[in-house]
Amino acid sequence: MSTSDLLTAEFADREDAVLLHVRGEIDMGTAPVLREHLEAAVAKGEIDTPVLLDLTKVGFLASAGLALLVEYHTRCRDAARPLRILTDGGAVLRAIQVSSLDNVLEVHRSVADALAAG
Repeated sequence: MSTSDLLTAEFADREDAVLLHVRGEIDMGTAPVLREHLEAAVAKGEIDTPVLLDLTKVGFLASAGLALLVEYHTRCRDAARPLRILTDGGAVLRAIQVSSLDNVLEVHRSVADALAAG
């Protein structure tokens, strides 16, 4: 199975946010694929437009993925653009909580919740 088979990402057209849907596993092998998509997400939209990273279809999030989330959280914050992580629980939320990154990252259950936060 190739890296692209393990992780896919696609943008959804929205005027109020940059929404990136991710599906698969995020580990050392697939983190570069996610990085490319996050880079594109940061380049899209206007200042103050939130970047919503939908990880509800991600079944595994390793430390390489957590490091990317922190990196892009910081980059977005420095660019005055919030990065909001969408997860409905499971492995992604557990990984974020176990690493205490729920104290750093903005984590929401849905697009509506993430948009209401801003």
